[in-house]
Amino acid sequence: MTVETHRHCGFAMLAYQLLVVEKLISLEDAAEKLGLTYATLHGRLTSRTRFRAEEIRQLIAIIPDQRLLQFFADDSGYVLAKKADGLLDEAVSIRQAVAASVREAIDVMQVVVASLEAGTFLDHRDRAAIMKEVKEAEGAIATVRLAVEKQPPLRG
Repeated sequence: MTVETHRHCGFAMLAYQLLVVEKLISLEDAAEKLGLTYATLHGRLTSRTRFRAEEIRQLIAIIPDQRLLQFFADDSGYVLAKKADGLLDEAVSIRQAVAASVREAIDVMQVVVASLEAGTFLDHRDRAAIMKEVKEAEGAIATVRLAVEKQPPLRG
């Protein structure tokens, strides 16, 4: 299996997880919103045919789940950040972003401490749990950065 084939299958498996297992939206609704037949969508989810780039963009728009985006960022040097809610003022956006980053940092610490206390620090399950929490914390910190950068400079 080539790296490209593996990546394609991995995305299809993730989409399958979100649509079929977790049922974030019905297959019928997803197919309609993607402009596909049910059978065509099923073929994409089972890796019989590949998702097209525009279908991936549309899927991300109809299922705003960070895991879809994270799939593409995992092998890159990039970190995902959430855009600030345009309905909130900058100070509220910054406060919310900072609170989320603190919660994520606490989650990382809890997973690491639990691994240490279990005496099996960094077995494959612990490593996966820690890395998941670290990625979420990185995203939360990047969101703080975006919120602060959006803040207009103070006038003196």
